Amino acid sequence: MSQTTSPSAAEQLSDRLEAGTERLLRETTDGEPSDSLSATAAELWDVVEEVEDLLETIDLENLPDVVETSALPDLLELDGLPDAIREKDLDQVLDLSTIRRAVNLHELWNTVDLVDFQRELRQLKAELEDVVGPDALDSSGDSEAAAEVRSFIDEIKPDAADAAIQQKAKKAAKTARNGVIEGHSKFETLYESKQRGSGYAGRKPVSNNPTAVSSVPYGPLPAGISTRVSTVPGNVRGAKVNALPRIYGRRWKTARRPR
Repeated sequence: MSQTTSPSAAEQLSDRLEAGTERLLRETTDGEPSDSLSATAAELWDVVEEVEDLLETIDLENLPDVVETSALPDLLELDGLPDAIREKDLDQVLDLSTIRRAVNLHELWNTVDLVDFQRELRQLKAELEDVVGPDALDSSGDSEAAAEVRSFIDEIKPDAADAAIQQKAKKAAKTARNGVIEGHSKFETLYESKQRGSGYAGRKPVSNNPTAVSSVPYGPLPAGISTRVSTVPGNVRGAKVNALPRIYGRRWKTARRPR
């Protein structure tokens, strides 16, 4: 029975965006088509595609770990909700001065591909400017909540730059690591194939001569406890992104890339 892979959260959200945009465009173009309307529809579709590309830079499955839910109540002033709705003023219900406590930066750096996110965000902004014009995006407004968010972003920019450098280094290390894992796998397969003659049972030689048995290692992985336990820390102290999982001893088998 074939096993189907369920779509990821990003794929599901992307599908909903596409379906909603297609429906909107159909409803918008039900009347007489015009060059202006067609151009607007094309620009909207470009925006949707850029949103999809932006979402692909985020691990949506791990995104909930970025938010410290215990700190969320401090961001809301529920007593001011009626006045905020009546006066259409979000500043009366939002207090984002403590937003720093609501975001787990370590998880954020491990959830967002910062280099790709920045590139895709620039492209999305360019597509949005084609639709709403550059002045609409450049308007900062006088909202206190928006000012607090901008202040928070300015505060974490140095950490984000360091995390982006570490992410790039991790990508390069992962490429080299995959090559080493592949080579190790081929070597082990070759080793095993050489031990499967008529005089061997698995990796151990079949012989009445104890010397012949003891002198041939089970190899290439030793069977000691040191091949299953490591005292090396899993992460580098002070690093902003998680290190690649350590590989030692028999973990070579589980570290192989899925085929």
